[in-house]
Amino acid sequence: MYTYIVVDDESLIRKGTIKKLEALKDCITCIGEAANGNEALALIANKNPDIIITDMNMPIMDGTQFLPLLAENYPDKRLIVISGYKDFEYTRHAISAKAIDYILKPFSKEEIQATVKKAIKQIEDKDALLNKIDLSESEKERARYEYDIQMLKNMILGYHIASTSITSKRLKFIETTHDFVLITIRSSSPLMEESMQNFLLENGFGDLAIYLQHIHCNNLGFFILFIPEQAAISVEDLCKQVVNSLYSHLSTQNIDSFFGISNTHSDLNSLNKAFSEDVVALNSREIVSSQRYTFYHYVTNEPLTINWEKYEEFLFRIESGMTMQIIELLEDLFLYVKSLKHATLSDVKYYCFQLADNAKLIMSEYLEQVNTNTVSASMQNILNTMFSLDELKQYYEQFFTNISEILKSKSIYASNDVIEKMQIYAKRNYYKNLNVEFLSSLFYMNRSYCSHLFKEKTGINFVDFVNQIRIEKAKELLKNTDKKMYQVSKAVGYDNVKYFFRIFKKIEGITPEQYRKNQQ
Repeated sequence: MYTYIVVDDESLIRKGTIKKLEALKDCITCIGEAANGNEALALIANKNPDIIITDMNMPIMDGTQFLPLLAENYPDKRLIVISGYKDFEYTRHAISAKAIDYILKPFSKEEIQATVKKAIKQIEDKDALLNKIDLSESEKERARYEYDIQMLKNMILGYHIASTSITSKRLKFIETTHDFVLITIRSSSPLMEESMQNFLLENGFGDLAIYLQHIHCNNLGFFILFIPEQAAISVEDLCKQVVNSLYSHLSTQNIDSFFGISNTHSDLNSLNKAFSEDVVALNSREIVSSQRYTFYHYVTNEPLTINWEKYEEFLFRIESGMTMQIIELLEDLFLYVKSLKHATLSDVKYYCFQLADNAKLIMSEYLEQVNTNTVSASMQNILNTMFSLDELKQYYEQFFTNISEILKSKSIYASNDVIEKMQIYAKRNYYKNLNVEFLSSLFYMNRSYCSHLFKEKTGINFVDFVNQIRIEKAKELLKNTDKKMYQVSKAVGYDNVKYFFRIFKKIEGITPEQYRKNQQ
């Protein structure tokens, strides 16, 4: 008999889930319920269930915090994730935590039963693997080899493992080899472990290298290249020899590939560090490049500054919930970065990461419980599996359109009055470089007409309207903070302190210093 717990902040959902699983009472039983991640961790420690069914959106400790703790402390538990809406980041968290499935509420009894049966099947398969210890010696060796391969994959990706000891005879040579280099390959098509290992054997690398497929990403794989104590050639030349052989072999199959190569390491516990080095190496590859491989030790930290002229418009379209325009602007962004000389994947990732952070900050102003730090960490892990512009574009298109669809319901710029929209935008973005030309383009209006209409409806020029907002914000800072004058000036949108003083005195009749003194 297998056991499970249900984690959801809604009691009715928990009871409903248990009710839907009554048909499986002969093989599984519920041994507890929890309302959030904290309660669940205590319940797991006390009851030790086989399967955990959990919601994502919960108070105190939600799924984005709960899942990583499960993956680290209870990697053998079978996990089923449920959620009230299809959130792309939640799905990625579930994948990272090796969940059996990601189910959307409301779900049918057939759907949850099928998923639980799938979890039970995985438990039984694992038990069968462990039972191989009672089988023949060859089967035992095969089981040990499979265990060692999975262990090495987990070590590369930084997952928690109980032991780092090699158990199979086939991989015993690892324990007598002191140094290794990790080579990460990104291929245009998935590579099969067995065929790649056969290639290594046929080309004389069988006692030096192991090929491992990435657990989650079919287009990524790893070669652990073990360095003999008395190698006839340098480590770098040996790496080049292996990589060039692999590249030529894959080219005959019309498979494009490129490689990131780590520094030399002497301890298997450094596999995850070596993978981090490979990620840096792969990211340093220029977007338009025929370069086959990059060594980590040749990477220089000289980022390229990307100045996309539609940056502010993009953030406005997100806040407005204009999904189709966002897709068009992303197309423009990726065409633009392709045109930049010497731009690397790292430059593009960093720029998109900044865009995403700003989009999340906008979302956090309208929605509660938006944990930007946790999402950013999760996003970074996802980006560490992406090494092509097409992958990045697809990922960010889904990310930004999800945010846009959420904000669309907030109707932030729903007014039919363009001047009212301009005022809303100015009040929210007073610290930026604002002008009529830019705002008229946001609302698809002629600049001269927009300027005329603004003054006609408000009685003042747009520039004067922005200055009034900025000075009001400056007064708040002067009264409630001890910021220096140049800091206040910068915070409200004036790069020139003297100009800030002049505008302040024009509107208030006194200088900023006099105003602060009067408030004390």
